[in-house]
Amino acid sequence: MSRIFQKLIAFDQNALAVILLVIFYTLEQLLNTAFVYKRRGGHLLNSILLQVGYVVVNYFYAFVVVTSFQWIGEHQVGLLNQVTIPYFLKVIIGLICFDFVFYWSHRLYHNASIFWRLHRVHHSDTVMDSSTAFRFHPFDALLDSSMSIVAAAIFGLDVNTILFYFVLFLPLIFAQHSNFVFPAWTDNVLGKIFVAPNFHKVHHHQNQEYTDSNYGFLFIFWDKLFGTFKYLPVKEIKYGLKEFDEPKKQNAWYLFKSAFLNIKRTAKHQDIEMPVD
Repeated sequence: MSRIFQKLIAFDQNALAVILLVIFYTLEQLLNTAFVYKRRGGHLLNSILLQVGYVVVNYFYAFVVVTSFQWIGEHQVGLLNQVTIPYFLKVIIGLICFDFVFYWSHRLYHNASIFWRLHRVHHSDTVMDSSTAFRFHPFDALLDSSMSIVAAAIFGLDVNTILFYFVLFLPLIFAQHSNFVFPAWTDNVLGKIFVAPNFHKVHHHQNQEYTDSNYGFLFIFWDKLFGTFKYLPVKEIKYGLKEFDEPKKQNAWYLFKSAFLNIKRTAKHQDIEMPVD
């Protein structure tokens, strides 16, 4: 078991993400999908360009992340560093704790206007497919990496636990954004514990009532516990954000600079406009 664990965490996650994109994107071309749309190549290119920026920012921020994790480990900071338990149990608890922090950080991204300016790039996609898993503002990398440091400092998580979390999460994030309607059993079986793909698709509904729900990354029970879970049949979902519902606002350059523009957030279910700041 230890050997398998070491092999999993040693796998290059950027390479894994590319492999998963190729698999899911190919399946989307071959199988029946939720909807058909034109210019998929351009949509893919925009997502890749944003992801390249995300990886570059992550690369330059890596020194801060590595140094922080080393300091946390050396000084035994965090709750799990204060108890003696088997390492495999520490990893399992660490996964749950890490997901807990990212649930709350995800809620913060939606409710703090300065963070929403970055995170809305991911939600702006009006024709969601597996490449949407790459569609994040480059500076979002700073938020995600900083939250990893916060989670590690609070709960005493090591780098291996974080790496293992993302090995588990990467296949799920591509499934969550893929252009498929998954069968009901995935909701009834996987959805008991994990954020099933159909659950996450609700989170991408243009209606803000649904956009601000289903914040979980890996585990669904945080949304159930804190009252943010909502369900809606996939066929009823209209993806994206109303304020980005124009072709010219879907290209990578506009999405990048949108973080610095004062774009009013449209609460579609209320038919009013709410300023982001």
